[in-house]
Amino acid sequence: MVVKHLKELTFQERTALCNRFGEDFASILVDTVIPIVNEVKKNGDAAVKAYTRKFDGIALDSLLVTDAEFDESFKKIDRNVFDAFLEAKKNIEEFHSRQLKNVLSYTRNDGTTLGVYHHPIERAAIYVPGGKASYPSSVLMGVIPAKIAGVKDITLITPPTKEGTIHPMVLSLCRELGVSRVVKAGGAHGVAAAGIGTETVNKADIIVGPGNIYVTAAKTYLFSLGLVQIDSPAGPSEVLIVADETANPKWVAWDLLSQAEHEEMAQAVLVTTSEKIAHEVIRHINEDIESGSGRCEIKKKAIERGCYILIAETIGEAIEFSNQYGPEHMELMVTNPMDYLSQIKNVGSLFLGHYSPVAVGDYYSGTNHILPTGGAARFSSGVSVDTFLRRTTFQMLTADALAKARVPIALMSVLEGFGDKHGGSVEIRFTA
Repeated sequence: MVVKHLKELTFQERTALCNRFGEDFASILVDTVIPIVNEVKKNGDAAVKAYTRKFDGIALDSLLVTDAEFDESFKKIDRNVFDAFLEAKKNIEEFHSRQLKNVLSYTRNDGTTLGVYHHPIERAAIYVPGGKASYPSSVLMGVIPAKIAGVKDITLITPPTKEGTIHPMVLSLCRELGVSRVVKAGGAHGVAAAGIGTETVNKADIIVGPGNIYVTAAKTYLFSLGLVQIDSPAGPSEVLIVADETANPKWVAWDLLSQAEHEEMAQAVLVTTSEKIAHEVIRHINEDIESGSGRCEIKKKAIERGCYILIAETIGEAIEFSNQYGPEHMELMVTNPMDYLSQIKNVGSLFLGHYSPVAVGDYYSGTNHILPTGGAARFSSGVSVDTFLRRTTFQMLTADALAKARVPIALMSVLEGFGDKHGGSVEIRFTA
Protein backbone atom coordinates (compact mmCIF):
# COMPACT_ATOMS: atom_id res chain seq x y z
CA MET A 1 0.00 0.00 0.00
CA VAL A 2 1.39 3.35 -1.08
CA VAL A 3 0.62 6.60 0.73
CA LYS A 4 -0.12 9.46 -1.65
CA HIS A 5 -1.11 13.07 -1.16
CA LEU A 6 -4.43 13.98 -2.75
CA LYS A 7 -2.89 16.95 -4.50
CA GLU A 8 -0.31 14.63 -6.12
CA LEU A 9 -2.90 12.45 -7.86
CA THR A 10 -2.76 12.83 -11.62
CA PHE A 11 -5.91 13.51 -13.60
CA GLN A 12 -5.82 9.92 -14.83
CA GLU A 13 -5.45 8.51 -11.30
CA ARG A 14 -8.30 10.60 -9.92
CA THR A 15 -10.50 9.70 -12.90
CA ALA A 16 -9.81 5.98 -12.45
CA LEU A 17 -10.72 6.16 -8.76
CA CYS A 18 -13.93 8.10 -9.34
CA ASN A 19 -15.09 6.16 -12.44
CA ARG A 20 -14.43 2.65 -11.24
CA PHE A 21 -17.38 0.58 -12.41
CA GLY A 22 -16.35 -2.80 -13.86
CA GLU A 23 -14.58 -2.69 -17.21
CA ASP A 24 -15.98 -6.11 -18.21
CA PHE A 25 -19.62 -5.10 -17.87
CA ALA A 26 -20.29 -4.64 -21.60
CA SER A 27 -18.70 -7.91 -22.68
CA ILE A 28 -20.47 -9.86 -19.90
CA LEU A 29 -23.76 -8.33 -20.97
CA VAL A 30 -23.37 -9.21 -24.65
CA ASP A 31 -21.63 -12.58 -24.35
CA THR A 32 -23.45 -14.07 -21.37
CA VAL A 33 -26.38 -12.16 -19.94
CA ILE A 34 -28.43 -11.35 -23.04
CA PRO A 35 -28.35 -15.00 -24.25
CA ILE A 36 -29.44 -16.15 -20.76
CA VAL A 37 -32.31 -13.65 -20.65
CA ASN A 38 -33.46 -14.70 -24.13
CA GLU A 39 -33.32 -18.39 -23.20
CA VAL A 40 -35.36 -17.82 -20.03
CA LYS A 41 -37.87 -15.80 -22.03
CA LYS A 42 -38.19 -18.67 -24.50
CA ASN A 43 -38.16 -21.71 -22.19
CA GLY A 44 -39.13 -20.43 -18.72
CA ASP A 45 -38.58 -22.82 -15.81
CA ALA A 46 -36.72 -25.34 -17.95
CA ALA A 47 -34.11 -22.74 -18.89
CA VAL A 48 -33.65 -21.59 -15.28
CA LYS A 49 -33.18 -25.19 -14.13
CA ALA A 50 -30.72 -25.87 -16.95
CA TYR A 51 -28.60 -22.85 -16.01
CA THR A 52 -28.70 -23.90 -12.34
CA ARG A 53 -27.30 -27.28 -13.40
CA LYS A 54 -24.67 -25.59 -15.57
CA PHE A 55 -23.46 -22.93 -13.13
CA ASP A 56 -24.20 -24.49 -9.73
CA GLY A 57 -24.06 -28.20 -10.50
CA ILE A 58 -27.53 -28.73 -9.02
CA ALA A 59 -30.51 -30.54 -10.54
CA LEU A 60 -33.65 -28.97 -9.10
CA ASP A 61 -37.04 -30.65 -9.10
CA SER A 62 -38.72 -27.35 -8.36
CA LEU A 63 -37.51 -23.77 -8.46
CA LEU A 64 -39.62 -22.83 -5.44
CA VAL A 65 -38.90 -23.61 -1.80
CA THR A 66 -41.56 -25.94 -0.38
CA ASP A 67 -43.45 -25.64 2.92
CA ALA A 68 -41.52 -28.67 4.17
CA GLU A 69 -38.22 -26.90 3.47
CA PHE A 70 -39.39 -23.86 5.41
CA ASP A 71 -40.34 -26.08 8.34
CA GLU A 72 -37.05 -27.98 8.29
CA SER A 73 -34.99 -24.78 8.10
CA PHE A 74 -36.55 -23.34 11.24
CA LYS A 75 -35.48 -26.46 13.15
CA LYS A 76 -31.85 -25.92 12.14
CA ILE A 77 -31.26 -22.32 13.17
CA ASP A 78 -29.58 -21.04 16.31
CA ARG A 79 -32.38 -19.28 18.20
CA ASN A 80 -29.98 -16.78 19.79
CA VAL A 81 -28.83 -15.70 16.33
CA PHE A 82 -32.43 -15.59 15.14
CA ASP A 83 -33.32 -13.34 18.09
CA ALA A 84 -30.46 -11.00 17.10
CA PHE A 85 -31.95 -10.71 13.62
CA LEU A 86 -35.37 -10.05 15.13
CA GLU A 87 -33.92 -7.20 17.18
CA ALA A 88 -32.40 -5.74 14.02
CA LYS A 89 -35.78 -6.23 12.31
CA LYS A 90 -37.43 -3.94 14.89
CA ASN A 91 -34.84 -1.21 14.28
CA ILE A 92 -35.20 -1.47 10.50
CA GLU A 93 -38.98 -1.35 10.72
CA GLU A 94 -38.86 1.66 13.04
CA PHE A 95 -36.57 3.67 10.76
CA HIS A 96 -38.32 2.79 7.51
CA SER A 97 -41.85 3.31 8.84
CA ARG A 98 -40.98 6.98 9.32
CA GLN A 99 -40.39 7.32 5.56
CA LEU A 100 -44.04 6.98 4.55
CA LYS A 101 -45.43 10.07 2.84
CA ASN A 102 -48.79 11.82 2.92
CA VAL A 103 -50.64 13.19 -0.09
CA LEU A 104 -49.37 16.63 -1.07
CA SER A 105 -52.08 18.92 -2.39
CA TYR A 106 -52.66 22.66 -2.71
CA THR A 107 -55.01 25.05 -4.53
CA ARG A 108 -53.99 28.26 -6.24
CA ASN A 109 -56.03 31.46 -6.06
CA ASP A 110 -57.34 30.84 -9.59
CA GLY A 111 -58.93 27.52 -8.52
CA THR A 112 -56.28 25.12 -9.89
CA THR A 113 -55.71 22.18 -7.54
CA LEU A 114 -52.38 20.33 -7.87
CA GLY A 115 -50.94 17.43 -5.96
CA VAL A 116 -49.03 14.18 -5.80
CA TYR A 117 -49.85 10.91 -4.09
CA HIS A 118 -47.87 7.71 -3.66
CA HIS A 119 -48.93 4.13 -4.07
CA PRO A 120 -46.93 0.90 -3.89
CA ILE A 121 -45.48 -1.01 -6.80
CA GLU A 122 -47.56 -4.18 -6.97
CA ARG A 123 -44.91 -6.90 -7.43
CA ALA A 124 -41.33 -6.86 -6.14
CA ALA A 125 -38.43 -9.29 -6.27
CA ILE A 126 -35.67 -9.14 -3.67
CA TYR A 127 -32.29 -10.59 -4.65
CA VAL A 128 -30.28 -12.06 -1.76
CA PRO A 129 -26.71 -13.08 -2.72
CA GLY A 130 -25.11 -16.42 -1.98
CA GLY A 131 -21.82 -17.86 -3.13
CA LYS A 132 -18.90 -16.75 -0.95
CA ALA A 133 -21.19 -15.99 2.00
CA SER A 134 -24.85 -16.05 3.02
CA TYR A 135 -26.74 -12.81 3.67
CA PRO A 136 -29.86 -13.22 5.82
CA SER A 137 -29.52 -9.52 6.68
CA SER A 138 -30.31 -8.68 3.05
CA VAL A 139 -33.69 -10.37 3.51
CA LEU A 140 -34.52 -7.76 6.16
CA MET A 141 -33.12 -4.87 4.12
CA GLY A 142 -35.08 -5.73 1.00
CA VAL A 143 -38.35 -7.12 2.31
CA ILE A 144 -39.08 -4.72 5.20
CA PRO A 145 -39.21 -1.46 3.20
CA ALA A 146 -41.23 -3.21 0.48
CA LYS A 147 -43.82 -4.38 3.01
CA ILE A 148 -43.98 -0.99 4.72
CA ALA A 149 -44.55 0.62 1.32
CA GLY A 150 -47.48 -1.73 0.82
CA VAL A 151 -46.14 -4.16 -1.79
CA LYS A 152 -48.45 -7.18 -1.79
CA ASP A 153 -46.54 -9.63 -4.00
CA ILE A 154 -42.94 -10.25 -2.91
CA THR A 155 -40.61 -12.91 -4.34
CA LEU A 156 -37.17 -13.67 -2.95
CA ILE A 157 -34.46 -14.79 -5.39
CA THR A 158 -31.34 -16.45 -4.00
CA PRO A 159 -28.78 -19.03 -5.18
CA PRO A 160 -29.03 -22.53 -3.70
CA THR A 161 -26.21 -24.26 -1.85
CA LYS A 162 -24.38 -27.21 -3.38
CA GLU A 163 -27.01 -29.43 -1.74
CA GLY A 164 -29.81 -27.57 -3.52
CA THR A 165 -31.06 -25.90 -0.34
CA ILE A 166 -31.33 -22.31 0.91
CA HIS A 167 -29.57 -21.11 4.05
CA PRO A 168 -31.94 -21.90 6.95
CA MET A 169 -31.70 -18.39 8.44
CA VAL A 170 -32.71 -16.87 5.09
CA LEU A 171 -35.82 -19.05 5.00
CA SER A 172 -36.64 -18.49 8.66
CA LEU A 173 -36.55 -14.71 8.19
CA CYS A 174 -38.66 -15.00 5.05
CA ARG A 175 -41.30 -16.87 7.02
CA GLU A 176 -41.09 -14.31 9.83
CA LEU A 177 -41.72 -11.53 7.30
CA GLY A 178 -44.51 -13.35 5.48
CA VAL A 179 -42.59 -14.14 2.28
CA SER A 180 -43.56 -17.61 1.10
CA ARG A 181 -42.26 -17.51 -2.48
CA VAL A 182 -38.51 -18.15 -2.58
CA VAL A 183 -36.83 -18.98 -5.89
CA LYS A 184 -33.80 -21.27 -5.72
CA ALA A 185 -31.86 -19.60 -8.52
CA GLY A 186 -29.25 -16.86 -8.52
CA GLY A 187 -27.18 -15.07 -11.11
CA ALA A 188 -28.52 -13.74 -14.37
CA HIS A 189 -30.95 -16.65 -14.79
CA GLY A 190 -32.58 -16.04 -11.40
CA VAL A 191 -32.94 -12.34 -12.15
CA ALA A 192 -34.32 -13.11 -15.62
CA ALA A 193 -36.93 -15.45 -14.13
CA ALA A 194 -38.25 -12.63 -11.92
CA GLY A 195 -37.92 -9.92 -14.54
CA ILE A 196 -39.72 -11.88 -17.28
CA GLY A 197 -41.84 -14.36 -15.34
CA THR A 198 -42.00 -18.12 -15.80
CA GLU A 199 -44.51 -20.90 -15.16
CA THR A 200 -43.77 -20.81 -11.41
CA VAL A 201 -42.03 -17.46 -10.86
CA ASN A 202 -44.23 -14.37 -10.77
CA LYS A 203 -43.05 -11.50 -12.93
CA ALA A 204 -41.82 -8.61 -10.80
CA ASP A 205 -42.22 -4.91 -11.53
CA ILE A 206 -39.07 -4.05 -9.57
CA ILE A 207 -35.94 -6.03 -8.65
CA VAL A 208 -33.70 -4.83 -5.84
CA GLY A 209 -30.72 -6.24 -4.01
CA PRO A 210 -26.96 -6.63 -4.28
CA GLY A 211 -25.26 -9.25 -6.43
CA ASN A 212 -22.26 -10.00 -8.60
CA ILE A 213 -21.58 -8.46 -11.99
CA TYR A 214 -23.84 -10.98 -13.76
CA VAL A 215 -26.73 -10.05 -11.47
CA THR A 216 -26.07 -6.36 -12.06
CA ALA A 217 -25.84 -6.82 -15.83
CA ALA A 218 -29.10 -8.77 -15.90
CA LYS A 219 -30.94 -6.20 -13.79
CA THR A 220 -29.64 -3.37 -15.95
CA TYR A 221 -30.53 -5.14 -19.20
CA LEU A 222 -34.07 -5.94 -18.07
CA PHE A 223 -34.46 -2.29 -17.04
CA SER A 224 -33.25 -1.16 -20.47
CA LEU A 225 -35.98 -3.31 -22.06
CA GLY A 226 -38.61 -1.54 -19.99
CA LEU A 227 -39.55 -4.74 -18.16
CA VAL A 228 -38.64 -3.78 -14.58
CA GLN A 229 -37.49 -0.99 -12.33
CA ILE A 230 -34.27 -1.59 -10.38
CA ASP A 231 -32.65 0.00 -7.34
CA SER A 232 -29.33 0.94 -8.99
CA PRO A 233 -26.40 -0.70 -10.77
CA ALA A 234 -24.44 -2.46 -8.04
CA GLY A 235 -20.80 -3.48 -7.95
CA PRO A 236 -18.30 -4.60 -5.32
CA SER A 237 -18.66 -3.31 -1.75
CA GLU A 238 -16.64 -0.23 -0.84
CA VAL A 239 -15.86 2.20 1.96
CA LEU A 240 -14.17 5.58 2.08
CA ILE A 241 -12.98 6.68 5.51
CA VAL A 242 -12.10 10.29 6.30
CA ALA A 243 -10.04 10.43 9.49
CA ASP A 244 -8.16 13.07 11.44
CA GLU A 245 -5.45 12.67 14.08
CA THR A 246 -8.05 11.73 16.73
CA ALA A 247 -8.95 8.46 14.97
CA ASN A 248 -7.81 5.15 16.41
CA PRO A 249 -5.65 3.62 13.64
CA LYS A 250 -6.51 0.05 14.59
CA TRP A 251 -10.22 0.86 14.39
CA VAL A 252 -9.67 2.45 10.97
CA ALA A 253 -7.72 -0.61 9.78
CA TRP A 254 -10.46 -2.98 10.93
CA ASP A 255 -13.12 -0.89 9.17
CA LEU A 256 -11.14 -1.00 5.92
CA LEU A 257 -10.63 -4.74 6.29
CA SER A 258 -14.34 -5.26 6.99
CA GLN A 259 -15.02 -4.19 3.41
CA ALA A 260 -12.04 -6.06 2.01
CA GLU A 261 -13.30 -9.35 3.44
CA HIS A 262 -16.45 -9.13 1.26
CA GLU A 263 -14.67 -10.10 -1.94
CA GLU A 264 -11.48 -9.66 -3.94
CA MET A 265 -12.94 -6.73 -5.94
CA ALA A 266 -13.95 -4.70 -2.86
CA GLN A 267 -12.51 -1.20 -2.43
CA ALA A 268 -11.27 0.40 0.78
CA VAL A 269 -10.02 4.00 0.74
CA LEU A 270 -8.62 6.06 3.61
CA VAL A 271 -8.29 9.84 3.30
CA THR A 272 -6.59 11.30 6.36
CA THR A 273 -5.01 14.56 7.43
CA SER A 274 -2.42 12.64 9.49
CA GLU A 275 0.55 10.85 7.89
CA LYS A 276 1.15 9.15 11.23
CA ILE A 277 -2.36 7.67 11.18
CA ALA A 278 -1.84 6.55 7.57
CA HIS A 279 1.31 4.55 8.34
CA GLU A 280 -0.10 3.06 11.54
CA VAL A 281 -3.20 1.91 9.65
CA ILE A 282 -0.98 0.21 7.08
CA ARG A 283 0.93 -1.54 9.87
CA HIS A 284 -2.27 -2.87 11.43
CA ILE A 285 -3.58 -4.06 8.05
CA ASN A 286 -0.33 -5.89 7.29
CA GLU A 287 -0.35 -7.52 10.72
CA ASP A 288 -3.88 -8.78 10.15
CA ILE A 289 -3.10 -10.15 6.68
CA GLU A 290 0.06 -11.86 7.94
CA SER A 291 -1.84 -13.41 10.86
CA GLY A 292 -3.94 -15.48 8.48
CA SER A 293 -7.20 -14.49 10.21
CA GLY A 294 -10.62 -15.25 8.63
CA ARG A 295 -11.05 -14.87 4.85
CA CYS A 296 -7.39 -13.93 4.72
CA GLU A 297 -6.79 -14.58 1.02
CA ILE A 298 -9.86 -12.56 0.02
CA LYS A 299 -8.77 -9.65 2.23
CA LYS A 300 -5.22 -9.80 0.88
CA LYS A 301 -6.28 -9.68 -2.76
CA ALA A 302 -8.77 -6.88 -2.11
CA ILE A 303 -6.18 -4.81 -0.23
CA GLU A 304 -3.54 -5.34 -2.92
CA ARG A 305 -5.95 -4.41 -5.68
CA GLY A 306 -8.31 -1.81 -4.25
CA CYS A 307 -6.93 -0.20 -1.09
CA TYR A 308 -5.75 3.41 -1.27
CA ILE A 309 -4.25 5.58 1.46
CA LEU A 310 -4.46 9.28 0.66
CA ILE A 311 -3.28 12.35 2.57
CA ALA A 312 -5.40 15.51 2.57
CA GLU A 313 -4.33 18.94 3.75
CA THR A 314 -7.70 19.55 5.45
CA ILE A 315 -10.91 17.68 6.27
CA GLY A 316 -12.64 19.95 3.75
CA GLU A 317 -10.30 18.72 1.00
CA ALA A 318 -10.98 15.11 2.03
CA ILE A 319 -14.75 15.67 1.90
CA GLU A 320 -14.45 17.34 -1.51
CA PHE A 321 -12.68 14.21 -2.78
CA SER A 322 -15.36 11.99 -1.25
CA ASN A 323 -18.06 13.97 -3.04
CA GLN A 324 -16.26 13.27 -6.32
CA TYR A 325 -15.69 9.61 -5.44
CA GLY A 326 -19.30 8.90 -4.41
CA PRO A 327 -18.70 6.01 -1.99
CA GLU A 328 -21.19 3.34 -1.04
CA HIS A 329 -20.22 3.81 2.62
CA MET A 330 -18.42 6.78 4.12
CA GLU A 331 -17.07 6.96 7.66
CA LEU A 332 -16.21 10.38 9.08
CA MET A 333 -13.90 9.66 12.01
CA VAL A 334 -13.08 13.21 13.09
CA THR A 335 -13.67 15.65 15.93
CA ASN A 336 -17.23 17.07 15.82
CA PRO A 337 -18.38 15.12 12.73
CA MET A 338 -21.85 16.69 12.71
CA ASP A 339 -20.22 20.04 11.88
CA TYR A 340 -19.44 18.69 8.40
CA LEU A 341 -22.81 17.12 7.62
CA SER A 342 -23.98 19.87 5.24
CA GLN A 343 -20.77 19.52 3.18
CA ILE A 344 -21.18 15.79 2.50
CA LYS A 345 -23.22 15.15 -0.63
CA ASN A 346 -22.66 11.96 -2.61
CA VAL A 347 -22.72 9.01 -0.22
CA GLY A 348 -24.82 5.84 -0.11
CA SER A 349 -24.82 5.74 3.69
CA LEU A 350 -22.89 7.95 6.11
CA PHE A 351 -21.32 6.83 9.41
CA LEU A 352 -20.43 9.70 11.72
CA GLY A 353 -17.92 9.62 14.57
CA HIS A 354 -15.61 7.00 16.05
CA TYR A 355 -18.34 4.62 17.21
CA SER A 356 -20.26 4.17 13.95
CA PRO A 357 -18.56 1.44 11.89
CA VAL A 358 -20.19 0.32 8.65
CA ALA A 359 -21.11 -3.00 10.27
CA VAL A 360 -23.71 -1.28 12.48
CA GLY A 361 -25.56 -0.12 9.36
CA ASP A 362 -25.06 -3.47 7.63
CA TYR A 363 -26.90 -5.25 10.40
CA TYR A 364 -28.50 -3.34 13.19
CA SER A 365 -29.02 0.42 13.38
CA GLY A 366 -32.03 0.47 11.07
CA THR A 367 -30.77 2.19 7.94
CA ASN A 368 -30.48 0.13 4.75
CA HIS A 369 -27.42 -1.69 3.45
CA ILE A 370 -28.62 -2.08 -0.15
CA LEU A 371 -26.71 0.91 -1.48
CA PRO A 372 -25.35 2.35 -4.75
CA THR A 373 -21.72 1.43 -5.48
CA GLY A 374 -19.06 2.26 -8.05
CA GLY A 375 -19.75 5.99 -7.86
CA ALA A 376 -23.51 5.62 -8.43
CA ALA A 377 -24.07 7.49 -5.15
CA ARG A 378 -23.48 10.63 -7.22
CA PHE A 379 -26.90 10.13 -8.84
CA SER A 380 -28.84 7.46 -6.95
CA SER A 381 -29.82 6.48 -3.42
CA GLY A 382 -30.00 3.38 -1.29
CA VAL A 383 -33.09 1.22 -0.94
CA SER A 384 -35.85 2.77 1.15
CA VAL A 385 -39.63 2.80 1.31
CA ASP A 386 -39.48 5.30 -1.57
CA THR A 387 -37.89 2.62 -3.75
CA PHE A 388 -41.17 0.69 -3.75
CA LEU A 389 -43.51 3.66 -4.23
CA ARG A 390 -44.74 5.26 -7.43
CA ARG A 391 -45.59 8.95 -7.57
CA THR A 392 -48.73 10.07 -9.34
CA THR A 393 -49.39 13.76 -9.90
CA PHE A 394 -52.90 15.14 -10.29
CA GLN A 395 -54.60 18.38 -11.23
CA MET A 396 -58.14 19.73 -11.31
CA LEU A 397 -59.00 23.07 -12.86
CA THR A 398 -62.11 25.22 -12.61
CA ALA A 399 -63.52 26.94 -15.68
CA ASP A 400 -61.94 30.24 -14.56
CA ALA A 401 -58.56 28.56 -14.08
CA LEU A 402 -58.65 27.02 -17.56
CA ALA A 403 -59.69 30.39 -19.03
CA LYS A 404 -56.51 31.89 -17.56
CA ALA A 405 -54.45 29.19 -19.31
CA ARG A 406 -56.32 29.52 -22.65
CA VAL A 407 -54.09 32.03 -24.44
CA PRO A 408 -50.69 30.75 -23.15
CA ILE A 409 -51.54 27.18 -24.19
CA ALA A 410 -52.71 28.37 -27.62
CA LEU A 411 -49.45 30.23 -28.20
CA MET A 412 -47.19 27.42 -26.99
CA SER A 413 -49.02 24.63 -28.80
CA VAL A 414 -48.95 26.49 -32.12
CA LEU A 415 -45.20 27.03 -31.79
CA GLU A 416 -44.67 23.30 -31.27
CA GLY A 417 -46.96 22.35 -34.16
CA PHE A 418 -49.85 21.05 -32.06
CA GLY A 419 -52.22 24.01 -32.20
CA ASP A 420 -55.00 22.07 -33.90
CA LYS A 421 -55.91 19.65 -31.13
CA HIS A 422 -53.61 20.40 -28.17
CA GLY A 423 -54.57 24.05 -28.19
CA GLY A 424 -57.93 23.13 -29.66
CA SER A 425 -58.80 20.86 -26.73
CA VAL A 426 -58.71 23.94 -24.51
CA GLU A 427 -60.41 26.25 -27.00
CA ILE A 428 -63.35 23.88 -27.60
CA ARG A 429 -64.36 24.23 -23.95
CA PHE A 430 -65.15 27.92 -24.54
CA THR A 431 -66.67 27.75 -28.00
CA ALA A 432 -68.84 24.62 -28.10
